[in-house]
Amino acid sequence: MRKSQWETFNEETLLSYLEDLNSKNNPLFQKYGQMMKYNSPEEYEKLKVILESPSKNKITLVEKIMSIYMEWEEEFFKKYPIFSSMGRPLYSTEDDNIETSIETYLRGELLSYSEKTLKLYLDYIIDNKEKNINLAIKNMDNLAKMQGFNDSDDVESYYKNLSKN
Repeated sequence: MRKSQWETFNEETLLSYLEDLNSKNNPLFQKYGQMMKYNSPEEYEKLKVILESPSKNKITLVEKIMSIYMEWEEEFFKKYPIFSSMGRPLYSTEDDNIETSIETYLRGELLSYSEKTLKLYLDYIIDNKEKNINLAIKNMDNLAKMQGFNDSDDVESYYKNLSKN
């Protein structure tokens, strides 16, 4: 999944994220800690004092990216109901101690990025939106290829036909 996601990023954003990974901030700890706010609130309360407190600017960047990306995810769920049912639930309202939603995971991931990376990624997201390129579907197309399918359409039709038999 991680590889399929990185393949949807442009090089400039990836290089900035590499800088984030080499920072003293430990982005992976930050990501999973931020996710706990939604899927493990009691544990989050114990950790929040050691987590980065995101600036208003960072929160604004994250929310702008989230609004576009969640539209793309909703489109994927509508277009590919079978394929989408094989993964995470869509919204944080569906989080529990077993499953974490796409919304929660994405927010945690984005909050772990530096403001520089977020700005680059937002520009890239906006550019793709203007070109009618859905990066959520592109990500899942990449994942489908890694599993031996041509794309998301191929996965959907395969499982649709399988259920008919």
